[in-house]
Amino acid sequence: MEKRAPTSKKWTIAELLKLPPQERDAILEAAAALAETEYRTNPELTAFEAFGPDDLYGDSSNTETR
Repeated sequence: MEKRAPTSKKWTIAELLKLPPQERDAILEAAAALAETEYRTNPELTAFEAFGPDDLYGDSSNTETR
């Protein structure tokens, strides 16, 4: 199996799916490690509200979709 540097290239989903599972997992693991560092050190990625007050229907007794 050819060794590839996991972070030396931007992979497309189609390219990743063509790789053997072991190689694909190594690339995804390396990318996740890089993303974890960015996620933990960049407050802009977590300093927001996912939903506003009008985005959720938790107080409604109506079960129909809107």
